[in-house]
Amino acid sequence: MASKISIDATFRTLCKRSAQLNHRSIFVLKGTDVEQQVAVLYHLLHKASTDGSSTVLWCHKHNADLPKSSRKAMKVVGKKIKSGEVDHSELKLLDILLHAGVVKFCSYGATQSVLGNTYKMCILQDVECLTPNIVCRVVETVQGGGAVVLLLHAMQHLRQLCNMDMEVHYKLTTHSHPTVLKLFNNRLALSLAWCRSCIIADSDMSASASDIHGMNYKGISLPSSSELEQQDEATQELTKIQEELADAAQPLPQLAQLCKTADQARVVMKLVDVITEKRPGSVVSVTAGRGRGKSAALGLAVAAAVDLKLTNIYVTSPSPHNLTAFFQLLFEGFDALNYKEEEDYKVFKSTNPDFAGAIVRVMVTRKYRQIIQYVLPCDYNKVQHPELFVVDEAAAIPLPQVQGTIGEHITFMASTISGYEGTGRSLSLKLLKQLRRQSTRVEQRIDAKDNSWDVHELHEVSLSRSIRYSPGDPVEEWLNKLFCLDATSASNPTTCPAPSVCQLYAVNKKVLFSGNKGSEQFLLQVQSLLVSSHYRNSPDDLQVLADAPAHHLFVLMPPISQTNIKTLPPVLCVVQVCLEGGVSETVARRVMRKGERPSGDLATWMLATQYRDPNLATLVGARVIRVATHPDFQSMGYGSRALQQLQDYYSGRLVNLTTVQEQPQDLSDDEERADLSEQLAPKYQKVPLLFRLSDRLPDNIDYISVSYGLTHQLFTFWARAKFLPLYVGQTVNQTTGEHNCMMVYPVKRGQEDTEALPPWLSELCPEFVHRFTGLLFGPLSSLNAMLASDLIRVHNPHIQPQKDLQWRDVECVIKGHDLRRLGNYSKHTASRHVITDLVYYLAKWYCKQRFPQLQLSKLQAALLVGKGLQNKEWLSVGTELGLKPEATLGNFSRAITRIYRVLAALQESMYTSQVATVVPDLLQPVDITAEQDLNKLAQ
Repeated sequence: MASKISIDATFRTLCKRSAQLNHRSIFVLKGTDVEQQVAVLYHLLHKASTDGSSTVLWCHKHNADLPKSSRKAMKVVGKKIKSGEVDHSELKLLDILLHAGVVKFCSYGATQSVLGNTYKMCILQDVECLTPNIVCRVVETVQGGGAVVLLLHAMQHLRQLCNMDMEVHYKLTTHSHPTVLKLFNNRLALSLAWCRSCIIADSDMSASASDIHGMNYKGISLPSSSELEQQDEATQELTKIQEELADAAQPLPQLAQLCKTADQARVVMKLVDVITEKRPGSVVSVTAGRGRGKSAALGLAVAAAVDLKLTNIYVTSPSPHNLTAFFQLLFEGFDALNYKEEEDYKVFKSTNPDFAGAIVRVMVTRKYRQIIQYVLPCDYNKVQHPELFVVDEAAAIPLPQVQGTIGEHITFMASTISGYEGTGRSLSLKLLKQLRRQSTRVEQRIDAKDNSWDVHELHEVSLSRSIRYSPGDPVEEWLNKLFCLDATSASNPTTCPAPSVCQLYAVNKKVLFSGNKGSEQFLLQVQSLLVSSHYRNSPDDLQVLADAPAHHLFVLMPPISQTNIKTLPPVLCVVQVCLEGGVSETVARRVMRKGERPSGDLATWMLATQYRDPNLATLVGARVIRVATHPDFQSMGYGSRALQQLQDYYSGRLVNLTTVQEQPQDLSDDEERADLSEQLAPKYQKVPLLFRLSDRLPDNIDYISVSYGLTHQLFTFWARAKFLPLYVGQTVNQTTGEHNCMMVYPVKRGQEDTEALPPWLSELCPEFVHRFTGLLFGPLSSLNAMLASDLIRVHNPHIQPQKDLQWRDVECVIKGHDLRRLGNYSKHTASRHVITDLVYYLAKWYCKQRFPQLQLSKLQAALLVGKGLQNKEWLSVGTELGLKPEATLGNFSRAITRIYRVLAALQESMYTSQVATVVPDLLQPVDITAEQDLNKLAQ
């Protein structure tokens, strides 16, 4: 017979409080056989619940030891219970819960499939397999009044969680950095004290507050009358909006009944108003945190657009799987408007195995043909005659592609500005800023072909209330603080110093992730810049920064004298660096022989495998992962200043040997030997958070590298810092539509000749140019001609031709008749089509520095590369460069004329030497003048 369990009253109080306030709670169960206590918590939640929801999500690792029983055993138990052969008291509580069929088991690798679903309870076992992104993903599925249960099997103290080896740790190690730091686990354990609705319990269900400093349960009590009134006000607000719209024209009344919050109802009203006006160029931006129902609002708005007779509607998102909630509410809207599937509309699913049967098209045939079509973000330019363009998860799409969706039609954009999936502020900080400026001055955009014009009108709406739980949810606040999801709230700097007086500082990661109040505020500043600089971010990035031993952080700040010493100095720029390389030659040869690609050491293995040289893997490099400048101070020189200081630091030009401090020793072994009875608390480190670069010895490295999506703006930034390109990917990224580019900067210590390259790099420069020029005709033909020319030109000072170009080398390809063709074109007596077949050879020789004395302008070189090496049309190259047809042909003619003069001089010098060799006696000097010679002949 099952024994009775004595439950702490705090559990019941928290369950009742969460149910009445529609908030969530966290339960941490540690000890042995903690799985059996899940049923007890389920019973408490179900008893306190008022909505009757009872589904449970049980997450586990792959091939985990699960408590579920077979279907056959459950059927046997069910028959015995119905027949009265067995009493409920004789069964374990967990068996009864499993028999009820409310538990859904899901492995951590398949948690993407639960997005959009709602559960009463989420159970997380096998915590060693957890990642920040998984935690955010599954916790977001829990509704108000529910709970998140963390099972710490066989743990007696939360300090054991801090020293646990996580499954993801092996991905964070490299050949030269095999030991992880485990800083994130410590912060995770400390963060439990931040949550106002968290209870830590032993296996006997007794609440324990002794594991973590600051953990107490005094705030857990039944809600007051004022707190309950706030919940009723939110419900009454939505009801009031629905009643006001009851007499409105279709489709607003029907769609308003499907809204979950007042915020969502107001957004749907705004979207329907814009659709009704049908004003060309209107843009509506919907911004919200995760789980606010913005995708659902877009789905309802598209249902209204169909009812209002819009015919061509296009929808895009990073993947069709992101549109699950969109299509779900679209179909619910159709149902509310009396549209019937198969009769009024048909649904088409993708046959692409990568999309796994996701919906990609809806065709409406009620009155006439209307279509809702999904397109990939990179295919925005293939859309024809759209009336409405919907962009969901716009923050996860590259900014140029989002800009391409805006035109002479209505555009709806939804962006997650805080949360975990595809977060980023590049949309709100860059695109919306541009649209606000255009909308304010009512900017007209003229189309050169048909003289059409459109006026951009921007409408900005936001959602603040979650559809699953009420505002002020303690679990949401805990997630936001733990993973810095709400990093957009960081304060702005109040000073704008000159970049030359700003200094770069190294950040001590142990102090940064120690859990202290000051370090937490500084971490929020850093994450705010990292989120704003990148179009896609993830909580996993925070764990990589904390635990990866090869990752280092640098911040650029104004002079301390210009700031208040009592407050944290403002961060103007953040540089994240990863140390790579140092692989032994034996290991490198073995890896290359097997054709493997180990994780980590991105730049190291890229160089070694591309140039087939294992010695390159032995070099040590520092790869710049991100350079994030504060959004209010971009394009003002702070990023360049930070990069310059980083180069000087690794080159040893900033180190002051008289003030160098010893590096703090690794205390991880002492931490693992700490007494389990000792309370876990934030550590007050004796070492400072920031180090001056002059007080810190740099790592001994051979180069600084960077890998990024190739654009002209980014290339110009890195080329200005004297980085040299060594690799350009042949395929484009499916999300960004950009080629990957890797550049390196050689680090030279104690060398006076700073312009000379190290031997290993001087050998790679001509090899890169040789390969790159060959690829421009094929995989890289779509590159901008000026960008392709610049990629070659930065190598020119470092490439020395093995021998001077002679006419006999030229004559193998260009004969005397071909040279006459070039001469006729340079004298404007022949058209450009006469020399088309020769341009390839001329461009190739020029790019390989075979004409060392030839000087062409940047435009002329770009035209030569675009036509000769990329085989583009004559005038299309000029259009890329922003030139008119006359300027294009004029610059090209001047370039060919200069090349012709060089070739003609080579031919002339060759024939001159031949004449001197054949008749040497006729060319002997004489000792009389021409007049004396004539007089002599006359006599």
